[in-house]
Amino acid sequence: MNVLLTADRRSPVQAENRGKRARKSDAVYQDLKRQILTGEMTSESPITEQSLAQDYGCSQSTIREALMLLQECGLVVRRGYQGTYVTDPSPLEARLMLKLRIDIESTGVVEAVKHVTQDQVNELYDLEDQFEACRDKRDVFGCAEIDRALHLKLFRIARMPVLDPMLVRTFMILQRVMLSRPRSEQSWTRPNVTPHRSVIEALEAHDVDATLTALRAHILSSAVLLAPHFYGTDIVELQDQFDALPVQAAGFNWR
Repeated sequence: MNVLLTADRRSPVQAENRGKRARKSDAVYQDLKRQILTGEMTSESPITEQSLAQDYGCSQSTIREALMLLQECGLVVRRGYQGTYVTDPSPLEARLMLKLRIDIESTGVVEAVKHVTQDQVNELYDLEDQFEACRDKRDVFGCAEIDRALHLKLFRIARMPVLDPMLVRTFMILQRVMLSRPRSEQSWTRPNVTPHRSVIEALEAHDVDATLTALRAHILSSAVLLAPHFYGTDIVELQDQFDALPVQAAGFNWR
């Protein structure tokens, strides 16, 4: 599924033409990203290029390239001779990232309604079908990859490439926040979550208000479902806090 390998990369064409080492670094990058997003790899232990090279049977330069990609996405931070560590977003950072994502995607979707074609709508529906198939299999990482690909494809319809890298990084860090804890079986039934299809159907109808409402509801309902330890459990309260006050001043009650 090529869209999953390149959706969060800035130069897909470059990724296709860098040869064997590039393909190996892409595989290492994907596997490390999976471990970070699903909570298998945490901020508690340093990551060393030498140990990873031994684990993956490749050169340290290949590992370095993969780690640089993870750093661009905000998933790791390099601390000189101390090693590389998985990032551990603070509550404030998590709130700011959610607000930033809402602002960027909301602006983008208003523009997307103006430009979207039926072929693009069909591509979004196809990604939604893939997402639902992964959800049925309880595939956390597969859902994360397709969810990100769907939202990035939606945003790119808006033709705002300057903001694209910011959205990629924001999305990655939020997935780190939302997916690193084990999911309950109940959460897979998706109670009270606005699905992708609501957003796509409103977009297909070229209804700006309905698309914007569905998108914001989807993002916020997913946040309270997957990360109540950061965002609480009341979607209305969360919406009011984002609308009424600067994020750093909002009175969140952490659980």
